[in-house]
Amino acid sequence: MRNALLSFFLLFTFLPLVSEEIRASNAYYKATYHYNIGDVFTINENGTWRTAKILDIDTNEQSSTIHALLYSNTKQKPTLTSLDELSILAYHSTIAHARLEQKWQFIGNDTPLKHELKGYINYLKHHDFNKYAEATNQKVDDLIFRANTLYTKGYALNQAAQYKQAIEAYKQAVNIYPLYFEAIDNIGFAYMDMGDFQTAISYFEQSLKIHPKGTTAQYYKGMCYINLEDYDSARHAFKQGMENFPQQKHVFEEIYIQLEQNSF
Repeated sequence: MRNALLSFFLLFTFLPLVSEEIRASNAYYKATYHYNIGDVFTINENGTWRTAKILDIDTNEQSSTIHALLYSNTKQKPTLTSLDELSILAYHSTIAHARLEQKWQFIGNDTPLKHELKGYINYLKHHDFNKYAEATNQKVDDLIFRANTLYTKGYALNQAAQYKQAIEAYKQAVNIYPLYFEAIDNIGFAYMDMGDFQTAISYFEQSLKIHPKGTTAQYYKGMCYINLEDYDSARHAFKQGMENFPQQKHVFEEIYIQLEQNSF
């Protein structure tokens, strides 16, 4: 099994503990497009008012996506002063720019509080890590050290057959950097070492979602199915490997042929 040490630059540090009443920094909240961070809009649909606050706006040449906080629906049209009385329906959602522009009514601006950003920050952490780091003022050197330390700790624990402790260390590394597919692979290997092949498959699938070019995850996913004696699924996994990784086709093809010949 491959256990290469982490060799990438990460951008992460913990968010400081702050009061919910402290507003976000001006460095992060800047005007984008022709809307501003904190703009609040509402729309009436079938007698019910839906209300959203803009958290950020992604724009490119083709489209514009608005990231928003959604408040609970109301029967009365909300005002800026009534927002504090509304519960939060969703901490992060997206609204098409064209739909907002055509249908929603602007009712004012209310800069998001720190606690209102948690859903969007979590979204960035899993989908745009560089922006996540920028938005949360994270330190590269500190994260590299912490991630490598946890990964190395997990590797050492796995070598000592302390599989559960190894998995916990790897999970901590993934919590810091959700796209850390090498650590996710190693969680799968640890479950394989414990004989829990079904759980191992779930981690190899998670790794492939993050890193579709992961030949290691694809190969060992197939091997897990073989260990489970699920040969139909194993054949499918190795056939996928042949199709998705033509440069390594021979690696998958060898096992696939054995499966076709019922050699296992």
